Amino acid sequence: MNQNIHDIIAIDISKDTLQVQTANERFSISYDNRGLGQLLKRMNRYNSPLAVCEATGGYESILMDLLHEKNIAVCLVNPARIRAFAKSEGIKAKSDPIDTDVIYRFSQEKQLKITPPPDPLRKEIAILMDRRSQLSDELAREKNRMQKRHCDIAIKSIKRMIAFIEKEIETVEKAIREVIKQSEELKAQFNAMQTVKGVGEVTAWSVLAYLSEIGDLNLNRNQITALAGLAPFDRDSGKYKGKRHIQGGRAKIRNCLYMAAKSAAIHNQLIKKYVTGLMSRGKSYKMALTAAMRKILLHLQSIIKNLQLELVS
Repeated sequence: MNQNIHDIIAIDISKDTLQVQTANERFSISYDNRGLGQLLKRMNRYNSPLAVCEATGGYESILMDLLHEKNIAVCLVNPARIRAFAKSEGIKAKSDPIDTDVIYRFSQEKQLKITPPPDPLRKEIAILMDRRSQLSDELAREKNRMQKRHCDIAIKSIKRMIAFIEKEIETVEKAIREVIKQSEELKAQFNAMQTVKGVGEVTAWSVLAYLSEIGDLNLNRNQITALAGLAPFDRDSGKYKGKRHIQGGRAKIRNCLYMAAKSAAIHNQLIKKYVTGLMSRGKSYKMALTAAMRKILLHLQSIIKNLQLELVS
């Protein structure tokens, strides 16, 4: 994207405030309805505004939804890129105005890609999957507590909590299934992914929620594996040939693919043979499983792409 045609508006997001910087001004506003109204008025002064902000663990969602609703271009940047840029510029200090300045300078020098509005149903699945993950983590903690010595009253309390959390997880999972039923496309993708041995409901839900790009016909194999953080990067220098490592990407996708690969390494004969073959050639189990994760992801991409081709044909 050529950002020279846009008026860059850098926004540093925190829980209660937005720090904003443009070519002409710098200001801070409250992160509430009143402040967002003020932001829109100021943005309307520009012919082609482009809001640039970094992901902040969910705080950005309200701003992103508003900008998409008002058809204002927005680019959501991985915060790791911003921090790396700041280090490359020798910037060690950190404050809201400094962070906003870094975002603005980053936006001027780097090629940015506009973040499209999310599909409402996929976004709802992502929210529900996040809640399911929270409940699952709490369930694991309660089960771990059962392994320790407790009095009878404490044990009964833990058992009640376990039963309650399990019921909540069932409720969330039921809600996810209902959301998928609302879309023929999501339903077709969900069913197609589960034809792969090792890929269950949770993995399919995670792909629908966190990797919507998987059905993009213009996205190649290397790009989809990079998005998931499963693309191996070279570590060579001169005659030195280092081991290739994966890094970055979407942890939520990797986590679900890891469980899928573990299951497939046992029950899916093709993946089992693939993993065994890699290990027989000296690869560690972890490396073989990572390769299996990549293979499963590419297979899922092929399946979903074929579905998309059927829809456009």
